Amino acid sequence: MVAIIRCTESETAHIQWQEGLFPASGRREWTWTATRPREFWTKGSHLTLIATPDRHGLLYVTRLGHTKRLRQVADLEQKLEISHVSALSQPVMLKEVTARLAARHDRHLIDEGQQTEATGNALLAALVELRPDAGDVIGRLRATLDGYTVRSTAGEALATQRDAVLGIGRMAGMSIPQLARWDPPAEELYDDRPPPAYLDLLRRPGAASADGGQAAPQHDIAIEDHHIGHDAEMFLGWIGERTGHVAWRQFRQDDQSLLIANVNRTVVEGNSGADLLYYHQSRGSLVLVQYKKLNKVGGYYYPDSDRKLADELKRMEDVDAYAARLRRTTDDHRLSPDPSWIKLCPPEGLIPQANIMVPGMYFSRQHFQQLRADPRLRDGRDKALRFGYSNVPSYLDNTMFTRLVETGMIGTAGVSTELVRQQITRSVREGRLLTAGILTGKEQPQSARNSARRRRR
Repeated sequence: MVAIIRCTESETAHIQWQEGLFPASGRREWTWTATRPREFWTKGSHLTLIATPDRHGLLYVTRLGHTKRLRQVADLEQKLEISHVSALSQPVMLKEVTARLAARHDRHLIDEGQQTEATGNALLAALVELRPDAGDVIGRLRATLDGYTVRSTAGEALATQRDAVLGIGRMAGMSIPQLARWDPPAEELYDDRPPPAYLDLLRRPGAASADGGQAAPQHDIAIEDHHIGHDAEMFLGWIGERTGHVAWRQFRQDDQSLLIANVNRTVVEGNSGADLLYYHQSRGSLVLVQYKKLNKVGGYYYPDSDRKLADELKRMEDVDAYAARLRRTTDDHRLSPDPSWIKLCPPEGLIPQANIMVPGMYFSRQHFQQLRADPRLRDGRDKALRFGYSNVPSYLDNTMFTRLVETGMIGTAGVSTELVRQQITRSVREGRLLTAGILTGKEQPQSARNSARRRRR
């Protein structure tokens, strides 16, 4: 969709101030927020013509950007976030653009807000007619917003790493917008090579960009270099010999520190699966997620055709039994105290440049095994057992699962790092695609975390 936003003088001054702080050469993304009548911003996100006034009050299209709704701030008001702001080399009067619309589009034109699909496309066409170089800006914006097209199993592995990294950030309850800002691989990905670590593709505040610019530092959350402090040394000791396919990042928020690692030591063709491991040190809480893919045709997972599943379930049973032996009556309450979970998700056709996880269905190991005996799931050809959105009666989605982990409602309680070490070394030894995270530091009460989350929106 396409939209128009008309900026006030103060908003224009703010944009110019931001551009002075974060020049385009630094490739540092910045955002600003605005409030507009909700009536004209009822859909999700839009490629947006940004019109700013000159000293006579005449509106010029000076920039393009991406606008998305945040939250309703009053009965009739909507808060918007404008990002990926890109300046045109030469401004053009907004009236000149709209004057080129055919009558059938002009009668549907909204002065400010989201346009119909046909009118929006006509606006972009008119802009390109007047300023041909705007086509390049539109193309870059669409590529940024649309993301990276997955064409190989190696690309799917990269998408899985990205999903696991975003998931760990959410489990930790941290606001880390940088996790979605990454540079796609410069070369085609091949299945006979290890895919790049997703964390190595993140745009790092303070690091020099490809064009020589210097990105601005991030003040609220620090992304630091590889192999940081005691936690990194501990992880490295568990992983063993260092390779070029181990990536690390550390993030800080309030009094907590989150270390995330991508470990990928094998070519995709020899990879035995993907694991997400998350450990909350102060709670002694461990969560393990095994990724499984729905097939591309029909969107189902057929467990009876998965030759690896039996070994993986045995591993999960062993981990759950080990954790159960460590439980004490004084441990914190859990809705589900076992660490082992399975995520079924579709293969990614596109890796978006947004803080969006791959949709999926989460099951505890026990729930998954119970569903395997459920006759409702035997609706495939010749009564084949299959898991899909159309026949699974209940599951946790991304939001529910990560929120339950964040609030301490699922996962182990009181588990030491010994079990964490065992599972990391086992994942690496078995050649699995591992994304691991450790959260350390003082934990705030949930009410305080909720208040902090609302302030960051």
